Amino acid sequence: MKLLCTFISSRTFLSNPVKNILPLSLNCKFSALSSDAVQVKRKNSSDYSFESNVVRLQQESTEFSWEASKTVVHCHYKNGLGSLPVEVNVYDNGLGDDAPTVVMLLGLSGSGEDFKDMVASLSSAGIRCVAPEIPGFGDSVISRSDIYRLDFTSIGQSQMLTDILKKKKIARIDSVVSHSAASWLAVHFGSSHQSVKSLFLINPLSIRPNKAMRPYIWTKLVGATARKEMLWPVADSYINTGARRSGFKIPPHKHRQMYVSLETVSTVDFNLVMENVKTIQSKRLPAMVAWSKKDKMIEEPLTRQLVGLLGLRNEIPVTGQPTKGCQYPFTKELVFENGGHALHKKEAKFLSENIILMLRHILYSNK
Repeated sequence: MKLLCTFISSRTFLSNPVKNILPLSLNCKFSALSSDAVQVKRKNSSDYSFESNVVRLQQESTEFSWEASKTVVHCHYKNGLGSLPVEVNVYDNGLGDDAPTVVMLLGLSGSGEDFKDMVASLSSAGIRCVAPEIPGFGDSVISRSDIYRLDFTSIGQSQMLTDILKKKKIARIDSVVSHSAASWLAVHFGSSHQSVKSLFLINPLSIRPNKAMRPYIWTKLVGATARKEMLWPVADSYINTGARRSGFKIPPHKHRQMYVSLETVSTVDFNLVMENVKTIQSKRLPAMVAWSKKDKMIEEPLTRQLVGLLGLRNEIPVTGQPTKGCQYPFTKELVFENGGHALHKKEAKFLSENIILMLRHILYSNK
């Protein structure tokens, strides 16, 4: 069985923001992929040197932390009978309630630590970053039996996220940033919560199963097998075999996350994902998508279909003077020739600067 997504470590580039209202200025080549995308072509990292021109959103923050604090949330059982208290990690750079706030959602088998390079860039612009670890993800540990008592559909995870943010008294959400399978949660959360002002989807999974999940009936069957304790050895053999065939090695401390990942991908309601995407498009919720043409986990046609359904068009150029009527330009679709499935690591600063531009557009373009 083919299965699940993982992160690929890599490098970042870009300098810190400076304090002038100017469009992004890059010493690299851009070419139009289509009318609704900007393709990013890379040379070797040693060939790049430039001064970034992204304005800070508030007073510069030179000191920040990226550490997890523990909080207990009560997760509802999917049968509706009671709840389970779970101690979860919530990463926070500590810039305070008044700062523009980005909620960062990690993909399968991820951790809040995966966003640390993006957090460094966003923090320097005065943006608060918060990364809640949904129960079972990262170091938010639950037992394997409890995994199957909880609801890991996008509806269930959205309720978990809502409860975590409420417990941490986080009401301001200027953007939701998600990686990989967390896009299902992001589009549901964004479509159903008025507090969300924008979305940024990185290597998103789409409205149809990707190749690692096909045939989807088989993924659902393996997921159902895993819910029976006596069949755990059978399910585990498929998880390990699927990972090996996909080229991934699962370290022992990641096995629990693999169980949560299987439960997540085997319970996706793709009709609901479609409805959520259409709702976001009809609401005209500002959104960006960044994806790589060399992503081994997600096929290019799936991403293009998602981008089309979101109605994203590159109406605002990356370089040059701001478009008339829009003081703060941002690019709605970034297409990378390389970068794999971990753009949030390899292109952390570049993606962060585009988030800053989007937030400036949302917060200040009409003022």
